[in-house]
Amino acid sequence: MYLIKTCPSCRTRLRFPMDKGTIKVKCPCGYTFVADPDNSEIYRDASFDLSRTICGLKRMTRLKSVLDGLKFDQFIPFIIYKIFDLKYKIQNFRLLPAAEKKKFLIAFGIVGAAIVGIIVILYALNHGLNADGKIIV
Repeated sequence: MYLIKTCPSCRTRLRFPMDKGTIKVKCPCGYTFVADPDNSEIYRDASFDLSRTICGLKRMTRLKSVLDGLKFDQFIPFIIYKIFDLKYKIQNFRLLPAAEKKKFLIAFGIVGAAIVGIIVILYALNHGLNADGKIIV
């Protein structure tokens, strides 16, 4: 974060960082002062300059550029292609290499465990059981 303060002798606007601790600021006219962020007098008749700092707005522009780079018109065909690829792997499971079979079985095991966990939680919530498995009266 930067602070902008006007030089009292030549009225030049001086811009200096506030996150560097106590620093000595020198104007081109020769006037110098010590800028201490802990001293409240430094903020009198001064303004903040946030334009060159990395803040939320700059991070959002990166996100915006990533979102602009995505081609949503190609997203649906990509999903359809992946579904057909999965269907092909299921149909030809015994022809897949051993490493591919292992990855496939691990992925289906994780998805199956997640589905069973969701079913158990929904059953418990539906039948009045708390997290300890005790019946709520």
